[in-house]
Amino acid sequence: MPCTPIVLFVYNRPEHTARTLQALAENERAAESELFIFADGPKPGASAEQLRQIAETRAVIRRPAPFKSVEIRESEVNRGLAASIISGVTEIVQRYGSVIVLEDDIVTGRYFLSYMNAALSCYEQQKAVWHVTGWCDPFRTKGDDYAWLYPVMDCWGWGTWADRWAYFKKDIPALKQQFSPAMIKRFNLNGADPGMWQQVLENESGILNTWAIFWYAAIFLQRGLCLAPSRSLVRNIGFDNSGEHCGKNDAEEITAPLDSRIERFPETMKISRFEFRQLQRFMRRKNKLTFKYRFVRTCKNILRPPYHLLKRLVGKA
Repeated sequence: MPCTPIVLFVYNRPEHTARTLQALAENERAAESELFIFADGPKPGASAEQLRQIAETRAVIRRPAPFKSVEIRESEVNRGLAASIISGVTEIVQRYGSVIVLEDDIVTGRYFLSYMNAALSCYEQQKAVWHVTGWCDPFRTKGDDYAWLYPVMDCWGWGTWADRWAYFKKDIPALKQQFSPAMIKRFNLNGADPGMWQQVLENESGILNTWAIFWYAAIFLQRGLCLAPSRSLVRNIGFDNSGEHCGKNDAEEITAPLDSRIERFPETMKISRFEFRQLQRFMRRKNKLTFKYRFVRTCKNILRPPYHLLKRLVGKA
């Protein structure tokens, strides 16, 4: 089975890029894989330090690497991550039919490429499956050797096919017209993650300029399913405030080993209810939406005014 090409997007983080490439090179199917690296250029008015980081990152990607082939595209100008990913993924997936996508802060386990290639081959003709991810949030599953299906897109180490990616569109006015309040709730993991739809609104206002939420929206509108491993095969090392859109995020840091071999894939094209419920519980805890947290927060809001009033009265006595 030929390997799906890998697309890697880098910018100005040489240490992250080096770790990502090293881990990818240690994958058991690395030598069979074609790698395309898109390196973004400097922003207008970039400082000397920023230019140095970009230059060091480009030096890292030019090092010899044990892949079948490596093709590097270096932009002279800053296109931004969203534009780079949209154009880069579109080009490669149209040429090859499928694609595996990584950013410069995604460290992979040894079997990541084996899993991705097996899944992309297995579900190529199963049009219900739109997206394959190597990420799984750190919640309890039933084992470490199987994959499961759910209606949500995770983009930390992922892949798809050309016919599915053709539906990608970043058109916020058209998107807002298609979503009812009930659909927005489902889009937000049945209310467990209100930040999903909020990303659409923040792209509209200019606070954000991202791509992934619109890929999720395309999948959602087509009632597509996404495949995930029962143990994460990737780790995001960008929770150090070094990236464009990742800050500190203790809840989603993966500390377990990444070297699980995924050997069981779903045969029935339906949502894996147990894992999807676990994900929603995890997101409610992460977003502090559990009953316990809301109860405590409500009590604090009720008691805060009389507490401050009493404090002022005592201070005057």
